[in-house]
Amino acid sequence: MEMKDVITKINYYAKIAKERELTVEEQEERAEYRKKYLEHFRAQVRGHLDRIKIVDQVDQDKLV
Repeated sequence: MEMKDVITKINYYAKIAKERELTVEEQEERAEYRKKYLEHFRAQVRGHLDRIKIVDQVDQDKLV
């Protein structure tokens, strides 16, 4: 499932939750979509952090 679909479902349940109380099944499904979203978000952040290279003065001296 694509992230835009997951976000759409999360927003759908948020809208319904404002109108009425969610059923137990809806709460469980909402929790699953939130979990998928957070897993994807964490993986993206982790991927970005893994590609970061920290350069200090010692490394700069090697490049020159």
